[in-house]
Amino acid sequence: MINNMETTIRNKSGESTLTIKGDFYQILDENFKEICKAITNKVKSLKELKALLDADDQVLNTIVLIIKKSSTPEGAAIKLQEELGMSKMAANYLLNMPLFTLVSLTAEGIEQELAEYRKQMEAISALCQPEIEFIECDDIKRIP
Repeated sequence: MINNMETTIRNKSGESTLTIKGDFYQILDENFKEICKAITNKVKSLKELKALLDADDQVLNTIVLIIKKSSTPEGAAIKLQEELGMSKMAANYLLNMPLFTLVSLTAEGIEQELAEYRKQMEAISALCQPEIEFIECDDIKRIP
């Protein structure tokens, strides 16, 4: 059975109606899985970076030097993995950071970011509890 969903979005310029065709609950489940996966990957990468920072206070200099010497992001990722033992996921996470964020990394800052991700994970877990029905939202109704 396909459940189409419709919601009205209101903003300053008016309102629009959004219709989601297909199995809404499957779409919602897939999106939650992707969000959970992305948060989990960030948490793993941050924990790995924190461990590197805790082990060597000069690791940021090494990271910047590796990046500067590399001709491509892929080459830098490989070198970070080889020279620092980073996972591919953590190396890519690091390479996608804005420069200011990268050079100002601290173990304390990473711990704060990890705390924020933990809060997000708790919020997502609360949304996934069986007693919460997404359909109870006022703006969403079933379409036959």
